[in-house]
Amino acid sequence: MTILRKLTLGTLLFTAISANAASVWKVSKGDSALYIGGTIHILRQENFPLPAEYETAYAKADELYFETDIAATKLPSFQQKMMSKIVLTDGTTLESYLTPETFSALKKHMDSRGLPIANFQPLKPAAVALTLSVLEYQANGFLQEGVDAFYASKATADNKPQKWLESVDEQLNFIANMGEGDEENLIKYTLEDLGNMSSQLEQLLTVWKSGDMKTLNTLMIKEMQIKAPDLYNDLLKERNNNWMPKIVQMFDDNDTEFVLVGAAHLAGEDSVLNKLKEQGFSVEQL
Repeated sequence: MTILRKLTLGTLLFTAISANAASVWKVSKGDSALYIGGTIHILRQENFPLPAEYETAYAKADELYFETDIAATKLPSFQQKMMSKIVLTDGTTLESYLTPETFSALKKHMDSRGLPIANFQPLKPAAVALTLSVLEYQANGFLQEGVDAFYASKATADNKPQKWLESVDEQLNFIANMGEGDEENLIKYTLEDLGNMSSQLEQLLTVWKSGDMKTLNTLMIKEMQIKAPDLYNDLLKERNNNWMPKIVQMFDDNDTEFVLVGAAHLAGEDSVLNKLKEQGFSVEQL
């Protein structure tokens, strides 16, 4: 599943937060420092310009790190390869992974959106969850590329080096395999989330702008841990663990990095920020 799903899964955020800070942090140890920014991967046009703290970190950075190679994900070859991995080829259908009750609920949701469920039968459940989430965001006016794509384009124009924490193939495999063995719960959890999304998007944007990871953890991360523990492990915990050695290694050179990852990776006990604190790094919100 694309990393957009980090911010579309879970019950999202009812509390308005003071926007005196942003989802950007300076992480330092001794004389070495880097910046980490939490992203939303799709936004409304009105969400630009982005909070000034992002530009502060970008201006200080010698190179940028993203979750994956954003330019590569826009190539036709990537789209073709992704389709080859999310289409069911073993004779099963979407319906075969779900109980009759969940399939009926899914069909009801799709009917309400004018989406023929027959068109989704050849797809893996993870791909269905992703597609429905993207469509719901678009229906609510989220039609612009998000923070990471914005800064990838800006870095290209400014000739700033770009690197990533996962290869494109790693992301593709993640999309294809997420929720494997727990497809029923993935679809149920997605439908619950979609039912709440329209009323909660403004709160999501408020929390992202303020960088209140405590609230994000309380109202999103903890719920995912309880309701979809396998999804939580696959989506957040395991990937955070994989990224940590790469982030720590960034302190070994003289460059200043700006690391941009989905905001949900920065909230909770297994978050990147918490793991850095546990390793003795100083973490300061801008």
